[in-house]
Amino acid sequence: MAELNFTPEQRAAIDTRGSTVLVSAAAGSGKTRVLTERLMAYLTDAEDPADIDRFLVITYTRAAAAELRSRILDGIYARIASDPENRRLRRQAALCAHAEIGTIHSFCADFLRANCAALALAPDFQVADTERCIALRTTALEHTLERAYARMDADAGFRLLADTVGGGRDDARLGELVLTLYDKMQCHARPEQWAAQQVDLLALDGVTDAGATPWGRALLARMQESAEHWCGVLEAQLDIMADEDMEWLMDIYGDSFSATADGLRALAYACNRSWDAAVTALQDVPFPRLGSTRKPPDPDVRDRVKAQRDAAKKAIQTLQKQISIPSAQALADLHTTAPAMQALLALTLDFGAAYAAEKRRRSLVDFSDLEHMAAQLLTDEDGAPTELARQLSGRYTEIMVDEYQDVSEVQDLIFRAVSRGGSNLFFVGDVKQSIYRFRLADPTIFLDKYARFADYRDALPGQPRRILLRENFRSRRAVLAAANHVFSNIMSRALGELDYDDAARLRAGASYPGDDVLPELAVLELPDADDDAPTPEKAALEADYAARRIRALIDGGATVWENGAKRPAHYGDVVILLRSANSVGPVYRAALEAHGIPVSAETSGGFYTSEEVSVLRSLLAVVDNPHQDVPLIAALRSPLFGLTADDLAAVRTCDREHDFYTAVTLAAETRDDCRDFLDVLARYRALSIELPLSEFLWHVVDDRSVMALTSAMPDGELRRRNVLLLLDLAQQFEQTGARGLHRFLLWMQRQETEGVEPAAPGGESRSVRILSIHKSKGLEFPFVFLCDTARLFNKSDARESVLVHPVLGLGPKCTDLEHGVEYPTIARQAIAAQLLTEMLSEEMRLLYVAMTRAKERLVITGTVRDIGKTVSTLTATATVPLAPELLRAAQSPLHWLLQSALLDRDERYLRQNYVYLTTDTAAGSAEAEAEPTLPEPDPALLAQLERTLTFRYAHAQAIDLPSKVTATELKRLEAEDTPPEDTGAPLLKGAPRTQTFRRPDFSMRERKLTAAERGTATRRTLQYLRFADAQTPDGIAAQVQALAARGLLTAREAQAVNTASLLQLMRTPLGAALAAAEVAGTLRREFRFSLLCPAETFFPGADAEQVLLQGVVDAWFETKDGLVIVDYKTDRIRPDAVPERTAYYAAQLRAYAGAMARITGRPVCRRTLYFLHCGCSADVPETDA
Repeated sequence: MAELNFTPEQRAAIDTRGSTVLVSAAAGSGKTRVLTERLMAYLTDAEDPADIDRFLVITYTRAAAAELRSRILDGIYARIASDPENRRLRRQAALCAHAEIGTIHSFCADFLRANCAALALAPDFQVADTERCIALRTTALEHTLERAYARMDADAGFRLLADTVGGGRDDARLGELVLTLYDKMQCHARPEQWAAQQVDLLALDGVTDAGATPWGRALLARMQESAEHWCGVLEAQLDIMADEDMEWLMDIYGDSFSATADGLRALAYACNRSWDAAVTALQDVPFPRLGSTRKPPDPDVRDRVKAQRDAAKKAIQTLQKQISIPSAQALADLHTTAPAMQALLALTLDFGAAYAAEKRRRSLVDFSDLEHMAAQLLTDEDGAPTELARQLSGRYTEIMVDEYQDVSEVQDLIFRAVSRGGSNLFFVGDVKQSIYRFRLADPTIFLDKYARFADYRDALPGQPRRILLRENFRSRRAVLAAANHVFSNIMSRALGELDYDDAARLRAGASYPGDDVLPELAVLELPDADDDAPTPEKAALEADYAARRIRALIDGGATVWENGAKRPAHYGDVVILLRSANSVGPVYRAALEAHGIPVSAETSGGFYTSEEVSVLRSLLAVVDNPHQDVPLIAALRSPLFGLTADDLAAVRTCDREHDFYTAVTLAAETRDDCRDFLDVLARYRALSIELPLSEFLWHVVDDRSVMALTSAMPDGELRRRNVLLLLDLAQQFEQTGARGLHRFLLWMQRQETEGVEPAAPGGESRSVRILSIHKSKGLEFPFVFLCDTARLFNKSDARESVLVHPVLGLGPKCTDLEHGVEYPTIARQAIAAQLLTEMLSEEMRLLYVAMTRAKERLVITGTVRDIGKTVSTLTATATVPLAPELLRAAQSPLHWLLQSALLDRDERYLRQNYVYLTTDTAAGSAEAEAEPTLPEPDPALLAQLERTLTFRYAHAQAIDLPSKVTATELKRLEAEDTPPEDTGAPLLKGAPRTQTFRRPDFSMRERKLTAAERGTATRRTLQYLRFADAQTPDGIAAQVQALAARGLLTAREAQAVNTASLLQLMRTPLGAALAAAEVAGTLRREFRFSLLCPAETFFPGADAEQVLLQGVVDAWFETKDGLVIVDYKTDRIRPDAVPERTAYYAAQLRAYAGAMARITGRPVCRRTLYFLHCGCSADVPETDA
């Protein structure tokens, strides 16, 4: 066996024993090779060999686990080839199949099955898929909220929560918040302990200064950092002015700069004293007016110096707006919100218990349960290992964890619990590639060890140590130099969570012959088109530019080095990396295809919507349920069955009333094609039950000659690979334990909806790949095009109703219910700032991952509106290295890249390419076309054209008027001051659908009525209730049962009728009046009307137009003074909210009154709303006061 060459650091990582080892492995440093060799060193140790099944090896994905197991087997077999008689090696090869090499979830699942009795967990438990979890969470949430509302009167904290966060009327936002908080709490080993800590923290016991709270300390630290930075910037400018050649600048700017610097210095000092001292100092930072001179000796220097001062002023003014309230007010706001936040924590824990009960009832767990249940058995309340953990730790020679930068707190606790006091832990990772915080990964776990552990050369025996693998064996020196230049200027502990120092810099370990090509930053300016010329869409422009560059690269004879030899490059050597491949990936795919470039896009809009996959999905959907018109027509129209549009029209004429399958069945009596299709369908439906899913799908592909058909189509290679990938997906689906064609179709639909596309099948591809940066992690490509870098950072997490942070806790807004305003608390401000920093740090690491995928060439593209203005702005405030204060203000990764590139004045690391696109270049024109000679225009035609183009319809305002409006719609009109949708043609509206429809439930299980359904039942009861006999609970109950017996209410609706609210109505003056009118025969109920009304009544300025007003009056009766209109409302409100809701419904009641006055010819003397939930009534005045 050939001797392997390792660097000293790699050799140390392979051979070090007897302590916790943290290997910080830079991109391309061969960490998987090191991990494999470390295992092999254990297996072949001459003095103390270990068996492969005595190791616990944790990887991030099942695919990585399979690859690692394969590499270990390759290493064993290579050694067997050198020593065929070695029985021990042969034994290790046999044991490898049973070795614990897998994900953390596979380890936890096996451990729980072996110890299920300790948790009273069914031994045959299953891991629920995402769809099942969503359904159970929905059920648990509904039950939790119902219980909370039932006890709301006795729970002041929940009432405040419902009125503030819940919005008072709709619990959807509250439900979403509970789910979000529950998910984020799962990063803690014991979420209930964290919740209890937050309750104690919110109590603010003994706190008298806002700066003493965790949130105040965080804000003061951030304020101090900003003050010190800008003070240093201004002092640096004063040093420049102190030069004798700059006396003129000192004369006009010196005093102002000095005063501001003194104020900033005082602010930095005040941040160490108290909250009020800092707020006062912040508001007192002066920015005196600058002097001026008509003819400055050096205007450029003046402008650069002034730009620094302007940037400081902008930053401080932003802080002054954000932080201005005194300590007493800040603490009072926290006290105000504390009951609601404590109620939110309690509600979330109640939901967690309800969700756990739903899962336990069905012997299900989710992935979070696997980790938390394992941690519960392996550690005590303080996190110390249990006796069971100590027993388990004796099984393992070593615990090896790959991708350690992406572990969570719970996972790390498990690793420590099953170790021997930490002496046999081996961690490998690169915190600069930690990009999964949204999956609860916590890079600070890695960073803490990175900072605490001693260098392996200095560590004492048994002392934890770190080993740095810095040599990159993947990329050319130019690519590494560019990455080092960018990240040494932008990544720091303040932003990036790690100083990109000499220890973090990448070193070239690969040897490439020939000259390197300098990585390129191509900044594209959008076309400067006038108002009448169309401006190409930004993504399409950039995609077209990238496609043309890729085409030129391959057509120009580019070469790549592979296995020590040079070969011509092909399109399969190129990858396009995008931050959000799902949103713009299809645009890049279209641009590549337009230039004749083969493309394989692992983005939504690629695989699932490809013709070959869509046709097979349609056919499978028809096999599952033939009564689906769209899939059925798609399958028949496809090349698999070959019916034409005329054929389908003829089939439809056989039955115009029922679904298309019925028409096909009838057409089969006279048409051979339909008869053949039904025969095939019957055979497939039978086979789908008998055969495993993957075998059935193979049969369909073979029976319909799908591979032959795809081969005859354009891009046949890509289409065949898509079909093979679909077959592979069926196998993957079955390996999860799931079964059935119907569930497979639902699973694919969910994958498509979530933008999760399958990885391309193995084998060499000669197509350009389009990948998200996340999916590219762990991969490498000869040529990388990093595009769409001007995409704005996603800051939506900081806009949630309540912010959540694992350390700082909850960040609510303070709501003034009396005045209807809300504003952030200092807790929210601190958490928002921290979340922004963490988000930007993760975006920075994503950029690092993207840039380090390239082996030979790297091209980065991004678009700006105005190159000159952007460059001028960034240059004016640049520092070396770039200050975190400046980097936080960036709107996209392109700003970071541009700022770094501008520091590289000699273009030693990044070639700057500023491209001023025009419509011609965007369309791919190589040359400007000669302008054609046009004939002189006809004056008469010009005049006619001008009259046509300037025509204005005389009644333009009537265009937007609806033909019909309902009375209930008027309340929304008045509230929003917007025209209603034209109810006659709602499908023509262009607004996107926001309503999510519940999937039909065929399980026959009883479902609780929704709040709306319960309200409908109560209102229907009022429609038929005999008021004279409804004066007692028994009288009402008897009538409700009678209505159910007559079929006017279902049994479940009868049970849901709120008889107490009806009795309460009967005991009010309004109820007495209704009963009296019923006896007198003047009461009318559920009175429907349709009436033409002047549109001016509802839409001012509508001139003489008319609209049809429709409505249903709940009840009305006559008195000697006129008509009384009554409308029942089932809103869940308290008495103090009645005036607000009355104003909301006023327009509706006035419409009823106007209609009834016209219909009956009698005046309306009273318009009354009755709120059944709170038992209150309110009269609506004839007009607004």
